[in-house]
Formats: sequence, structure tokens, C-alpha cells
Amino acid sequence: MTPATLPENEYSRLQDLYGTGLLDTPNENEFDDIVKLASALCDMPISLISLVDANRQWFKARVGLDATETNRDVSFCSHAILHDQIFEIPDALLDIRFSDNPLVVSGPAIRFYAGVPLVTNTGSRLGTLCVIDRTPRYLTDEQRFALKVLAANVIKVAELRIKNKQLQYLTETQKRIISILAHDVRNPLASIKSIIDFKTRDILDADEANEMMAIVSDQMDSTLAMVENVVKWGELQIKFSRFKYDDFNFNELAERVLASELLKAKTKNNILINSAAPGTVIHSDKQALEFILRNLISNANKYTHNGSITLSIQQFDHSSVIEVIDTGVGMSAEKAQSLLNNHDNTSTPGTDNETGNGMGLLLVREFIDRLNGKISIESAEGIGTKFKIVL
Repeated sequence: MTPATLPENEYSRLQDLYGTGLLDTPNENEFDDIVKLASALCDMPISLISLVDANRQWFKARVGLDATETNRDVSFCSHAILHDQIFEIPDALLDIRFSDNPLVVSGPAIRFYAGVPLVTNTGSRLGTLCVIDRTPRYLTDEQRFALKVLAANVIKVAELRIKNKQLQYLTETQKRIISILAHDVRNPLASIKSIIDFKTRDILDADEANEMMAIVSDQMDSTLAMVENVVKWGELQIKFSRFKYDDFNFNELAERVLASELLKAKTKNNILINSAAPGTVIHSDKQALEFILRNLISNANKYTHNGSITLSIQQFDHSSVIEVIDTGVGMSAEKAQSLLNNHDNTSTPGTDNETGNGMGLLLVREFIDRLNGKISIESAEGIGTKFKIVL
């Protein structure tokens, strides 16, 4: 038996395969009808839509076979995706590549195989539409033509699904951009308005006014930068871009994030602490991580009064551990667990009865998932809360 070599574009091919969202999904009539028609037109007992994954071939639709997948190293289809045209084996027992293949010498006892690659518009061969018989034979020209047409329709159905998913994603992205802006801009602008009102009513003396106005200026810069970041994030989402990973100074990012929350912290008499070493370098998506930290620091400030909020990082060989620790009101273990539940989007009032819609933490969880990270919460009522992120 000779296992197939890997395609030259194996990495991008797998990314395109995963992007279809077809793997490990339930049966669907559109695909089931195609294999039934292929089996009937070619007069074959077995017909499959086979998707070639990293270590297996998985059958999106099948006729005449009970198995839902097999190992890739014994797969006929892993050979077929190396070819542009139909891949046909008239008699597997006479082919040195397959004569001792377990799928040939035992069940399902393959003797004839013909597979048409499922090729996307970017040139990725995701798998095959194949027909199989237990006796040697050849396809007619009409049968070869029919298989090619049916294989093209498999790709059309798959790509139509992708486009529908993209349309839904665009709609959700637009809604989330609006939610992010409402969530992150509302509180800073409310704080700025309060300072301006105090100054207008002469509640603040000259020194206090000058100090607060300086903070307001910094807050405005941070808020404008945040809005710009969110707009850029939205553009990336709409373009379906992947995160951009770079090396950058974590300490500088932490300083910028903490500065954006300084005004709110002062109004609640909270101390913001950056315990990251000055030269700490992290490899991640800077924009996504800034969004995550800004929301966690803002959340900590919401539930802390006359306390402290600390942002720290520890680095190991293959991971970075970031922690946001506050000395606020804390929460029960049940509430902490529910915050990590994707279905829990509730928000409780802060120490100054600040309101929220729970959108911030929902998006934080999503961003951490997309960064292939994990988030956990440790909290105790009356003591404080620690958000721990492992990237």
C-alpha cells in the first residue's frame, strides 16, 4: 500500500475546507440527492461525497456504506485530490498502490474506484465525489461527464452555504459594531460631561479644574483612539480578515489601556496598577488584545470603589498569562461561572449603580476564542475578582 503524498497547498486547502463548515454536520438532502444520482447514473453500489481532513476522510453524504469516515492514509480520495481530473482505478487488486489496502482486501472490498476532485474557485481540492464497485470495471464517457457535472454542483451548494453564512455574519458584525461603540463610548463621554458640568457650575476650584481638564483631554484622546480601533476592527470583520499577529511591547499597551480608564478610576477613588515589566514583548493581535483589556479594566472599575485594579503578565515557553485583578465587590462562584456561559449576557449594576448590557464580556469571550486563548474567573464576594487569560 502506498499512502498519498500531501498536496503542495495542504495548509491553505485545509483552511478552505474548515471554512465551509461542512465537516461533522448532519445529513442534508442537497448532498444526499447528489450521491444517490451518482450511484444510479454509474450503476454503482457505493457513492460518497468525501472530504479529506488532516488525518481522515469524512463522508458528508454516502450511499451503500455504513462507515462515516476512514483514516486518510488508506483513503483512495487522498490520491484523487492530487489530480485535476477524474481519478479512476479499474481494478484495485492489480494496482500496486492499493492491492494490499485494508479497504480492498477486507470490507468494503473495493475493486473499482473513480473520484472527481471537489475544487473550489480558489483551486483548493477539498475532497471528491466518488463511486465504488466491488467488481473491476470502467466508466463510460457519459458517466465520467455526469460525475464531473455532479461534482461541480457539490461545490456550488457548498459555496452557496458559505455566501449565506457571510451575509449573516455581515449583519451580525454591523450590529456588534454599534453595540461596541455604545458600550465603550457611553461611559467615557458621560464622565467628560460631568466634569464640564462641574466646571460650568463652579463646583471645582481652579487647581481641581485644571487637573480634571487635563484628565479630560487625555480621556478624549483615548476615547477617539478607541473609536478608531473599533472602526478598524469592524472593517477587518467585514472583510473576513484573520487577526494580525505581531510582536509588540505589552507594557506600553497596558499603559495606554489604563490611561483610558484613569478618569473613571479617579471618580471612584481607585488606583490603577501596571505590573508588567517595561520590556515585556508579547506576540498577538495588538488591536484585539487592547479591546479585551480595555473592557476588563472598565469592568473591574465598575465593581470597585476605594480599591485597586492591577494588570499583570507572566510569560512561559509557549504561553502568556495575563491577569486583571480588582479589590471590588466580587461575586459568587455561581455568578463567576455563569459569566463564562455563552448564553449569559446579563449585567448587574456597579458600585455607583452603573448600568450595562453585558455586551463587553460577550465580545471579550469571542475575541479570546479567536485568539485561541482561554479565560477563567476567580472571585469571592467582598474580596474581589481576578480575570485570567491564557494566550
